[in-house]
Amino acid sequence: MLIITTAISGSRRKEYLRRFEERAKKEGKKIKIYHVGEMMLEHSRAIGINFKLENILNSPPSVINAVRSAVFEKITAELPLELKRNHVVFINIHTMFFWKKVFLRAWDNYYVGQLNPDMFLAFVDDVLDIAKNLKDRAQWKKEKLTTNDLLMWRNVDVEMAASWAEMKKKQFYIIPAPSNEKLLFRLLFEPHREKIYAAMPITHFTSPKDQRTVDQFIKKLEKYFIIFDPREIEMIEQWKSSIKTDAVLHQIVNRDLYWLIRQVDRVIAYFPKAVSSPGVMNELREAHETNKEAWLVYPKEAHMSPFLSYYSNMIFRGPESLFKFLNAEKGVKNNRATSPKKKRRKKITKKK
Repeated sequence: MLIITTAISGSRRKEYLRRFEERAKKEGKKIKIYHVGEMMLEHSRAIGINFKLENILNSPPSVINAVRSAVFEKITAELPLELKRNHVVFINIHTMFFWKKVFLRAWDNYYVGQLNPDMFLAFVDDVLDIAKNLKDRAQWKKEKLTTNDLLMWRNVDVEMAASWAEMKKKQFYIIPAPSNEKLLFRLLFEPHREKIYAAMPITHFTSPKDQRTVDQFIKKLEKYFIIFDPREIEMIEQWKSSIKTDAVLHQIVNRDLYWLIRQVDRVIAYFPKAVSSPGVMNELREAHETNKEAWLVYPKEAHMSPFLSYYSNMIFRGPESLFKFLNAEKGVKNNRATSPKKKRRKKITKKK
């Protein structure tokens, strides 16, 4: 399987894939990762151009493009053999750089088309963590990127990768960089599992105790599904009010409704307590109107808005009700899919 991944600088994509590779090896899977940026720096030194990491984006576009093309020629020459040797080959690229307040194109249309990957992935990270990471890098210190700059850069990166996947009619997923590498492993090697967006009224449940309750619920869900949890990207409810601008909030709504929900089979909304949540209401509506299953898990005997029930395909009064259903329905299917070998019956010899 060949996968092209994108991410903006500082998104911890490399760290995630390193953890993924370690997990894959333990499971007997072979992985090959091409870091195009690092290969460009190595090639520039080999041919005497000698790019400097902190100033590479000041180089003439024609020079950058020529070095990138040489790197892609090397990759395309190696790919047939590497695809035979490995279960998955990743090619890590950038779609855009945000440099001197201008978007600079960082891909080559020709090679994206020639590679013809099986899947595109966009790695996204909490923009506050990205900001911290970039402030420690000589290349990005002087850029002084704001939260809004990073959100816009991330938005462009995701939309570019999504458009490539759409044009090539390939699968596309957004992977939260802070998530467990198990998410990507199951996505690639357990394709039979349904993908779920876990909706919840986060604004009302920000305390550590409430978060643990949600964590326990999601951990149980993972027995049956691949889970996309919006908390693994940003928890803006815990941000300072001064940085929660309209631009930031609009990005978060777009992220949940049009990125994460788009890539799943079903939305499961969990209310630990009965509260009003316009966010969850809209997530259920989005699932409903895009022909996805929408399930609601709501407290027993608590009053429920008719709008919640209207947009829900199934309603479970409490987690116990949901897991009882899943044990009966999904448990049987999972057992069939991974059923152990039948034990041989012992031969019974009749006494003479």
